[in-house]
Amino acid sequence: MMGYTDELLEHLQNPEALERIYRRALQRGEEKPFREALESLFAQYPQNLLLAAWHYRLAEEVATLPPMAGRLPRHWPWAVVFALLNGLAFWWLSNFSEPAWLARQYISFLVLYWAPIAATCILLFLFLTGSQFPRRLSVLLGALVLVGAYTYFADFLIQQEVFWKQYLVLGSIHLIPMAWASVALYVLKGQADGRSRVAFLAKSLEAVILGGLSGAVLGIFTGVTLALFSTLNLHYMFTEQLLRVLVFGGAGCIPVLAVAAVYEPLRRLREQTFAALFRITTLLLRIFLLPSILILLTYVVLIPFHFMEPFYNRGALIAYNGMLFAVVALLLWTTPVEEGQLSPRVGRWLHRGRLVLAALAEVISLYALAAILFRTWWDGFTPNRITVIGWNLINIALLGILLIRERKGGDEGWVSAAHRTFAQAMPVYAAWSLLLLLALPLVFARSL
Repeated sequence: MMGYTDELLEHLQNPEALERIYRRALQRGEEKPFREALESLFAQYPQNLLLAAWHYRLAEEVATLPPMAGRLPRHWPWAVVFALLNGLAFWWLSNFSEPAWLARQYISFLVLYWAPIAATCILLFLFLTGSQFPRRLSVLLGALVLVGAYTYFADFLIQQEVFWKQYLVLGSIHLIPMAWASVALYVLKGQADGRSRVAFLAKSLEAVILGGLSGAVLGIFTGVTLALFSTLNLHYMFTEQLLRVLVFGGAGCIPVLAVAAVYEPLRRLREQTFAALFRITTLLLRIFLLPSILILLTYVVLIPFHFMEPFYNRGALIAYNGMLFAVVALLLWTTPVEEGQLSPRVGRWLHRGRLVLAALAEVISLYALAAILFRTWWDGFTPNRITVIGWNLINIALLGILLIRERKGGDEGWVSAAHRTFAQAMPVYAAWSLLLLLALPLVFARSL
């Protein structure tokens, strides 16, 4: 902050210089230090008209931004370019019949690497259309390449077939949070406060919703086209290559276009606008709280009658752990992005419903943890069991902290408590995913 303080002091009588300093701070992702320096100087020199003007300008900036202020004119051309590049990569790797495109002749390279490839295209798109951080971009792209390469080559350290197959499947799953974390680290440059992190999570959900709907539309279009050509006895025109272009090439275009549609690179995360689709989705999720509570309550009531089921039934244990992730996601997406969005009455009932849901999930997750620990004691460690134990412990801790903080926050402060909890959980989720990818081949390297 001292750098901006000294620089602003030198130009207290030069409006053009202050504007230039502000624009440079935006490009560097350093708007927060600029604001802090300016507010500090305004507190010292309240009589300075230029500082006073900047003080009120920054205070009202969110409200005065025009609807399209968050995008450059080249926003959509670059989006189309990188969407096509991503689609081309997906199409190229979708030749599942060729052993060369299968890792260990077991899992497709597309299944393994689709998320890092999409993240690379999204990062390049964000770099060219918003704040430009070349050093951070190169570090993140290099990290994605290194983690992806390690996931493939370190797999050969594992000798036992069942274990390396588990690791490849786990790798395809955990490279997804790695790709998401790389985008988060780029976008959150200079604005990593709790509310900005929650806004990033909300934007992630909005992009996923739009991407899911786009994928459904693509599937319907492909199915109708195939049916039409089959009816006209022209099905021979749909070669495998053309079908791959439609399905995998089209699917590859969706991630970049979804991000381009929902995210405004020139706006700070706390200034992002949310479409009606996002608001409808969050409303439906809040309505879904009640049936979710009833389902979990039924689980808890039935546990004594089927107590040993997950201890010996792997399918039941998978269902319990899937439920845990679903509850954490539901608690996250039912949290308002901004405080004051809900009426006091709605906020009060939403708060109570979340507490009940979190408490029930905590009971069931502890039960599921006991089951996976028993199976591990009974039959030994595997990559899958280590992964599940770690995720259970993280989610149990998250639910416990969320329960304590939201209860202490009361009806007035539970939103900020939830923001703080989920913001702190983001790096933990990314770190555990990275640790699993790096450590599992070393742990099982001598398995026979």
